[in-house]
Amino acid sequence: MERRKKGSGRITYVEDRKSPWRATVTDGRGKQKTRFFKTEKEAKAFLRDIYADASKLKALTESGVTFAAFSQIFLDEKKKSNMKILAYKALEDQVKRVCTFIGTAKLGDIDSDMVQQMVFALAEKGYSESVMTKAKIAAFSVLKMAAAKHYIDTVPVLNITIPRAKEQDDDRQVKKNWLRDNELALYEAECRRTYVPKKYTKYAGQTLMVHPAGHKLLFILHTGLRLGEALALTWTDYDEYSKTVMIDKNTVYADGEKITQMPKTESGERLIILNRQAVQDLECLRRQFDEQSREIEKRKAEELRQAELKYFGPEQKSAKLKIKEKYAAIEREHKYICGSSTFPYGSGGHSSTLQTHKKICKVIGLSHTVTVHGLRHTYVTHYYLHHKNDPDFDLATFSKSIGHSSIRTTMEIYAHLDMTQNRYIPRTMEDLKEF
Repeated sequence: MERRKKGSGRITYVEDRKSPWRATVTDGRGKQKTRFFKTEKEAKAFLRDIYADASKLKALTESGVTFAAFSQIFLDEKKKSNMKILAYKALEDQVKRVCTFIGTAKLGDIDSDMVQQMVFALAEKGYSESVMTKAKIAAFSVLKMAAAKHYIDTVPVLNITIPRAKEQDDDRQVKKNWLRDNELALYEAECRRTYVPKKYTKYAGQTLMVHPAGHKLLFILHTGLRLGEALALTWTDYDEYSKTVMIDKNTVYADGEKITQMPKTESGERLIILNRQAVQDLECLRRQFDEQSREIEKRKAEELRQAELKYFGPEQKSAKLKIKEKYAAIEREHKYICGSSTFPYGSGGHSSTLQTHKKICKVIGLSHTVTVHGLRHTYVTHYYLHHKNDPDFDLATFSKSIGHSSIRTTMEIYAHLDMTQNRYIPRTMEDLKEF
């Protein structure tokens, strides 16, 4: 056995092993770590690194680590884990928001009063109760990891009151975020509206869509899909024979980059049977897709022909290779049902879809805010109200078809519909029950 002159730990030689040099050290929690090495030099290097990390941690702890400094360590650890990209971005935004209020505070000085003041400040700025709650959770998560890594002794108990946010009214709730019957009819008509360009223009005499993304929005409206689910759909997900669509992926955008990933929960993976309107929407989208496919082939052939006329020998071969690579990338993206409405007809347009939806809502003069996700609420609301009394209607099956994690979620969100509808049913004295 050899006791080291500096640092901590010990090195022992163990016979009859391929890696005979054993390094043993006790960490800050009192647990022993043991590793075997082929040479004594490697074992000593391991103990030196352990000691350096321990010394660094001790120095940081004694001087006091700020919340902002440790939050970067926290985010780095989370990034290494298997968090979904969108979930990580949301967490990062919340931690940065917390840092603007308590970032300069030392970890050991943070208590309930400090976090409560942060929450009150968020309320004063008009943030929702959801944002305030997530900020509190983010602060607690950072402190919890700090305690686990011994930057602080214990996790402070955070007794926080979440105040009601300013300007937070019922319009921001699910029960307002959907289209009524008259609004729904106006929305559908506006999505389908067409026009004929004037003479002497490129498309003179042709009938064009006022909103090129109109059929895409109608498809989302008539299926109840989330926007990310709709943008991830390809034509191979649709089965024309059974009129079904397989939902097994989701599209998210992080830092402007399009990423296709698995749904957040198992309930997100499902097979849905389309209704008549959704099938009609798909037929329109298919016609657009076929037109775009022909245009892509036409442009590809023309560019290759121009390359043959302009270049010779190796230059021609290189130019044609670049053109083929360019159109191969376009064709890889040209597989989505809800693809872009402009050339190169490839990537599903997230921002363009949102902008078109806002424009349509403005044109029809909506008096309340309905988001693109509100189209999903519209589908569920109208389907439930129209079919809840059908003999073959089953709430559990319906809940699964729309991707809710449990039937309770469906009941809690849409239970108010029955109560609201009761206000519009005329009743006589004979219709009322006895006390």
